[in-house]
Amino acid sequence: MKPGPRIDYKALRKVNAETARLAVLEYLKTNGRNISDAARAFGINRSVVYDILRKQQEGDMRDRSRVPKHQPNKTAPEIEDRVVKAKNKTRMGSRRLSIYLKKYEGLSVPAGTIRHILRRNRKRLDHPPLRGRSRRPKREFVDWYSAKVFEVVQIDLKYIRDQKALTREQILHLDRFAIPNYQ
Repeated sequence: MKPGPRIDYKALRKVNAETARLAVLEYLKTNGRNISDAARAFGINRSVVYDILRKQQEGDMRDRSRVPKHQPNKTAPEIEDRVVKAKNKTRMGSRRLSIYLKKYEGLSVPAGTIRHILRRNRKRLDHPPLRGRSRRPKREFVDWYSAKVFEVVQIDLKYIRDQKALTREQILHLDRFAIPNYQ
């Protein structure tokens, strides 16, 4: 049975990625450049060790940038500027702004794209979007069971007694409390 990892590469990498890679290289020097043994000792795949060796050959042990090298569908900065300018002018939401831009600016930008543009350019907006919904004040408590007829609730209907919708008991209830047929 093979022993588990002796050195936790992932924990080392969280502290400092360069130091973690240098530790793997130092271990490779001591074990005669046995890739499988180094991978087992650090609890990583052999391909990770090969990547570390490739980084050593390049001479740069730092992390590479995660920014894509090619972005074919990226919105042009001129269009983003026009969207931000229209948002500051109209203060509309993304759907209405999409319609506005198509109608008045001759610019066809989907509402989802506008939402992403506004999120990226939040600091350039005159009135940044609100976070979440605004809260309404709490309604006052009403004891529905002890309220008298029409004390709390008013029904705005022309004809209250709907023979098809009400049961016989409900119609008798209306008669008992002298609720008018029309309001």
